[in-house]
Amino acid sequence: MIEQVTFQTLFQFLQTVGILVGVYYYISTIRVNQRNQELARNAQEHATETRQLDIYMRYQMMGVNPDFNRNMFEVLALEWEDFDDFARRYSHSENPEGAGKRFAVFDYWNGLGYILSRGVIDSETAFDMFGNTAIGGWMKFEPIIQGFRERDGRPETWKWFEYFADEMKKVRERRGMPEYTMPWRPDEP
Repeated sequence: MIEQVTFQTLFQFLQTVGILVGVYYYISTIRVNQRNQELARNAQEHATETRQLDIYMRYQMMGVNPDFNRNMFEVLALEWEDFDDFARRYSHSENPEGAGKRFAVFDYWNGLGYILSRGVIDSETAFDMFGNTAIGGWMKFEPIIQGFRERDGRPETWKWFEYFADEMKKVRERRGMPEYTMPWRPDEP
């Protein structure tokens, strides 16, 4: 009888130890998985930050390119009376070189607007890159871009440029900066 009680007790003890080992293993596995998930999350955040910095540097390199800046200043110095005058003087069929410069500048701001809209860069960083210039560019060219949108039936033309300028205006407002005014006119010293 002692043997049978001892055997049952031993068996119950081993069952209890087995259950405790199983619970310990399960808890340990959960902790390891949580730690691995945290490491993976950190690695993903680091990769995202690295990707954002890479994109920032690529855009920054273009923005400090003297040829790009010369094009931008030439584009911002253009003058016209109305949309028809602009189209007659500066359209891609009448002035392909000038249109190429204009498209390069507009597409730069359009690209910044797109990556800003996707959260690849934040609005504060984007503003520090070319925020004021994009606002001025949009203010100057909005009637022209709207004219091309209507004439060509393409309402999406440079929509991310418009988005970028609108977001940059919000940054100016958040920073308590005065409303943007055009920094210069070509006929002024």
